Amino acid sequence: MSNVLKCIFCMKEMEKGSEEHIFPDSLGGLLVIYNVCKRCNDKLGQKVDSHLVNHQLMQFSRLTKKLKGKKGKIPNPLGRGHLQNDPETTVHYKFTDEGKPESLYVVPKVKSENGHYNVIADASEPDRVVDMVNKFLKRNNQVTKSREEILSSAKYVSDKNPRMQINMNFDINNYRKAILKITYEMAYYWLGKNYLDDKMGEKIRNYILSDDLDVEGLNGYADLVDDKKNGLTSLADDNSHIAVLKKDGNKLYCYVNLFNLFHGGLVVSEQAEKYTNHEDRFLINDVVKREIRENRLEDELLRER
Repeated sequence: MSNVLKCIFCMKEMEKGSEEHIFPDSLGGLLVIYNVCKRCNDKLGQKVDSHLVNHQLMQFSRLTKKLKGKKGKIPNPLGRGHLQNDPETTVHYKFTDEGKPESLYVVPKVKSENGHYNVIADASEPDRVVDMVNKFLKRNNQVTKSREEILSSAKYVSDKNPRMQINMNFDINNYRKAILKITYEMAYYWLGKNYLDDKMGEKIRNYILSDDLDVEGLNGYADLVDDKKNGLTSLADDNSHIAVLKKDGNKLYCYVNLFNLFHGGLVVSEQAEKYTNHEDRFLINDVVKREIRENRLEDELLRER
């Protein structure tokens, strides 16, 4: 029975686990385990991981590091805004598929002024203007016009220094569970199958599977990094994810940090005596170099001096 494969979340037996990136794949995560069933993997990816992966601050980081999502696209946090001198004109900042800046694009619209209707569109799409005008004419039982007629009467406006303004709303809660999920998986990675019988481990996985954002009985936090030179954050950098497992009395504490932008720490066990071969651990996942380095925490601290 000791060789039975169990999902580390629902605890159900399974014949084959699915590929689970402890640090999400879309964030350049390289560390993989196979002890998560497909159902939990899909559910938690959609309901938990997505809040961290798609957080607007994380999208900026993914854009600068050219990190593609599962659909092969780099996120565009500058996708929608408006011209600073014309709040009614919506614009997109376009990037290539490789995440390189391309152009500022005016979103087509119909505008009413003094009883007249004007079609506004980006100059790069003249045929879009023609289609919009003729659809409007048809809708109002008027005779459609030729492409030449429409474009010859068009007014072209050039702005040599356009400024885009974006109103951003940041999620301040939902991403937290995703960070604590990483601490749980790192605890399992380092402590092994015995961790599935840990009382604190049980509380953490039940919390991760629940719809709750807050839960009693857990001792930890997840937040934005506000001091990059204090404590364990000093071991992190903007191009990597790190994880630390540290013993404190009879407690085991796990800390994770993503791009020195998001971080969190959690007491993952209050039964440190269960893990007789434990030693404090450190792991870094460099998304630029595409490599993982793992050390004893003591060795890593000496390395950093």
